[in-house]
Amino acid sequence: MSFLNMISEIATGLIEKNLHNTALHSQTKLAIDEVIASNSISIYFQPIFNLFSNEIAGFESLSRFFTKPYKTPDLWFKEATDVGLGESLEMLAIKNSLAYIAQFNDTTYIAINCSPSHILSGALEYTLQGADCSRLVLEITEHSPISDYTVMRAALAPLRKKGLRLAIDDVGAGFSSFQHILELEADIIKLDISLTQNINKDNRKFLLAKALCGFAKAIDCSIVAEGIETQAELNALRKLNVDNVQGYFIGRPAPIEDALSYQSMTLST
Repeated sequence: MSFLNMISEIATGLIEKNLHNTALHSQTKLAIDEVIASNSISIYFQPIFNLFSNEIAGFESLSRFFTKPYKTPDLWFKEATDVGLGESLEMLAIKNSLAYIAQFNDTTYIAINCSPSHILSGALEYTLQGADCSRLVLEITEHSPISDYTVMRAALAPLRKKGLRLAIDDVGAGFSSFQHILELEADIIKLDISLTQNINKDNRKFLLAKALCGFAKAIDCSIVAEGIETQAELNALRKLNVDNVQGYFIGRPAPIEDALSYQSMTLST
């Protein structure tokens, strides 16, 4: 009897846990369905400045969800993926970003983010139909696994023929980003904040960034240094002849009305 009671308790616990997870899954899916149906994704733009001209080069588009209870964007996209709505949410964010591109100067690019799986499915190519791809940069992160680079290159080929440039994000944060650079023939290398933070004080970081900058020039890539938070970090990156920079010290993500003002600004030297 004791054994049977124990089995019964375990079974009851498993059933209750399964019911709880099912209810939680349904609630999450409903919340994301509502975000998609009501288009409750706000797009903020973080400026990227060129260190040679000291003028704006482009903007990275970033999703914001002003819902209650508040959840960070990465959590929204993770949960959307968990309930099978990741592609729909990402494509909506990209569509919202594209809606603003005409408000920026013709020489300014917009960087968008997309998961490799949605590139492979053809969803990104479909979403970018009619868009001026020459003004777009597609960022692929270090944290996004790619199992078959040959297939990925083939999926990207039609968009790259239209002028889409490719950036590898989070370089310096791990091994995968270096493989992405080699296999995908990137146009832009983005140095991760883990490498640029306190680069003026850490000689090892400075030397690694110097090596990456030299490698980038050799393969005809440009460099964007992310996460710049101090003048000293910016000065160190100028010494390395980094092409472009972004970070809170340069300019925080902002809604379109405020982001447009960056186009008339110049960085102090």
